[in-house]
Parts: sequence; C-alpha cells; structure tokens
Amino acid sequence: MKVFSVIGFTNSGKTSTLIEIIKELVKRGKTVHTVKAIHIDGFSIESEGKDSWLHREAGATRTATRSNVETTIMYQKAMSAKELIPFFDADYLILEGFSSEKKVPKVLCSKNLDDLEKLLDDSVFVISGVISNEINEYQGIRIINSHDSISELVDLVERNVINSSSV
Repeated sequence: MKVFSVIGFTNSGKTSTLIEIIKELVKRGKTVHTVKAIHIDGFSIESEGKDSWLHREAGATRTATRSNVETTIMYQKAMSAKELIPFFDADYLILEGFSSEKKVPKVLCSKNLDDLEKLLDDSVFVISGVISNEINEYQGIRIINSHDSISELVDLVERNVINSSSV
C-alpha cells in the first residue's frame, strides 16, 4: 500500500485537492482509503451522555457504533499514521493532515506565501491549493492546480509516495 498526506491550513484548498486526487486515482483503477486528522481541541465523535460515551466512561477501551449505513470503531487514544496503517488495505492510503509525520511524503495546499512558508519542509514534493491560482513554482517545488492539471499532479503523487512499511 502506498501512503502520502495532503496538508494545509483551513481554506487552503486541501479538501478539494484531496477529492480531485481520489477521483483521478480511482479513474486509474486504484483503490483508495483515507484518514482525516481533526485538529479541534477536545473533539470527540462520541457525545457526552450517549451510550457509547457511557461505555467508555465505564472502562471500555474500544467501542463501536453501527447504523444501517456505517460503522465506526473508536479507540480511546489518538493514533499515529504508523498505528493506523494496519487497519487499511488499498492501493493508496491518503492522510489528510498529519503534517508532523516526517517520513510521510506530502502534498502541501496553501492559500498564500505566509502559510506556505509555515508548513514547507523536506517531506513536501508538490504544492497545490488556492496558491496555484497565482504562482506555479516555489523554491524549486512545482505548484499544480488540482482542477486544471489533476493528471500531472497524480503523476507526481505516483512517483513520490512511499510504501506503508516505510512509515
């Protein structure tokens, strides 16, 4: 399984870039799984006082909720990319967020140069997002608009991702 991350601040074009990448990979016959990191202090899928929350409060270290359309299994801890990988089996696992995972190659989405400079590091192999409407290169790194040139962007993804065993 190949792994990479799409990172960027809010309103940088991260989700729309990710959606375009998924569509193109699927069009190329690949299976895709995703993991989204939520960066909201104290955020929980569980609601205080609901049954699954009460299960956790009683001491359960893993709980699940199932409806007629989806199932969610909840562990009572934040997990790293390395801990999450064994739960997935696809051609590609795309992490949304996970900017602190230094081994994971990244597509950096940015809305301006200030945000770009805050997140740019050696793991970034291409830049996209809102900034792609203004410039097409920064410090030797290609900037590609995911709406206009998704094929070129996914070609770069396919050349730069790593095997999940390398995380």
